[in-house]
Amino acid sequence: YGFISLLPNLTPALAAFGIWGLTVGQVGIGLSIVTGMTLGIVVDDTVHFLSKYLRARREKGLSAEDAVRYAFNNVGLALLVTTIVLIAGFMIMAQSHFYLNSSMGLLTSVVIALALIIDLTFLPPLLMKFAGKTDNHAADKAAN
Repeated sequence: YGFISLLPNLTPALAAFGIWGLTVGQVGIGLSIVTGMTLGIVVDDTVHFLSKYLRARREKGLSAEDAVRYAFNNVGLALLVTTIVLIAGFMIMAQSHFYLNSSMGLLTSVVIALALIIDLTFLPPLLMKFAGKTDNHAADKAAN
């Protein structure tokens, strides 16, 4: 599941830099730290969703689809609230008159918003797609 979680965690930063490049035209050295900084923030959403998904699969014996529903029901609202709070905080930073601070606050807000969207729309299908493969691998391992 580690590799599966990389995709929804790296995609928001790449997409945000693409959007930034299209709208602003350049990414300076100050903005380059946004990727590392936001990766540490957005990985939390994925970890929470994935931990509830895995708990539902392992402890409750739910199917992949039901485990995704379980994860949505248990952490969906919390992910939304924390994302709104983080975006609000970084949008305050975006009001700075110092360009590096304002652009970093704005880009960080975009990355965090995209991360939630991707975690809620891209991660569940990935988990369901690879659920059969991981189940087959576990069954093969148990048989040996």
